[in-house]
Amino acid sequence: MATRGFLIRFIDIGLIVLFGFLMISDIEASSSVELAGSRDPLEELQPEDDDERAFVVVAIGADGSFLVGESQTPIEERVRIVEVEVLSRVLRSLDAELGVEDREVVVLIEPHPMSLVQRTVDVMDVCDRLGLPKSLGMNIDVAPGADP
Repeated sequence: MATRGFLIRFIDIGLIVLFGFLMISDIEASSSVELAGSRDPLEELQPEDDDERAFVVVAIGADGSFLVGESQTPIEERVRIVEVEVLSRVLRSLDAELGVEDREVVVLIEPHPMSLVQRTVDVMDVCDRLGLPKSLGMNIDVAPGADP
């Protein structure tokens, strides 16, 4: 009989802890990126004019640095940035510069496979703060020794 009382108390404490974690957790989604294949294939796509868009590439290196430039800019001529605040200022100035030409800036995020995920999240947060549309491009290779 004593073990039954202990079991009920144990379950009660477990439920209290569970509900406590549910109450303090942040369930709201703060950012969303549309992934490939997430659209309804039956949905008719509108042709989009690429002349109205300017694609800015933010490549994230393995060391965590950012290489920023327009998509047609050669890699050697892109700006290397280390701090997130500087990245925010550069993207804001590119948006203002290209906005004068009536072009919408779209940020293409290209993280290196060995870069920290936090750096990708930092770029997405900057895009959200500036109101810039973003797209995530990743080259996912199978790890050596893993089954394909």
